[in-house]
Amino acid sequence: MSNNVITFRSGELNLEGIITPGNEACGAVLAHPHPLYGGSMHDYVVSIAAEALTAAEWTVLRFNFRGVGQSEGQYSDGIGEAEDIAAGVSYLKESGATKVLAGGYSFGAMAALKAWPRLNELGVLPLVLIAPPITGMSPDDIDPQTEIGLIICGENDAIAPPDQALKLGRSLQHPIEPVVIPGRIIFSAVVKVIYLRQ
Repeated sequence: MSNNVITFRSGELNLEGIITPGNEACGAVLAHPHPLYGGSMHDYVVSIAAEALTAAEWTVLRFNFRGVGQSEGQYSDGIGEAEDIAAGVSYLKESGATKVLAGGYSFGAMAALKAWPRLNELGVLPLVLIAPPITGMSPDDIDPQTEIGLIICGENDAIAPPDQALKLGRSLQHPIEPVVIPGRIIFSAVVKVIYLRQ
């Protein structure tokens, strides 16, 4: 399938993204790792997650957070980035998607968690989180009412350790247990897990 470069608005900012068309009714927004450490929409894990969703015929939007690549603005400590995820969801809904999934990898997963209240208002499905950086988060970052559909972490991931992911999942009003991939995150396994859960 073809990838189309697009621009959409997040507040007063223009953000750049790549959209891969699929079923117009089903859309997914994927957020990338930390902007200050080289994260962008071209991240390998984000790209293969997009491939998995595309294989399941979802329309997929990857985008650069504010201040990354050609996206306007500057890093906003996860607050503005949460707004950017919600803006991506709004873009897909305005484009005709009635079923929307949102999630991210590492920092992108944390931003998705922060965005949950707004995403919930927009009718988003439970979040998909790949290696959420739990060790760098405080309990205040997570609303117990957040709905998570899938948490994926590596067995030896120091940033998203399985025991902390399990604790996070059990702290929610709708508890969930993480999918733990042996060793480090194996990218083909991430694809398989996401594809089978859709």
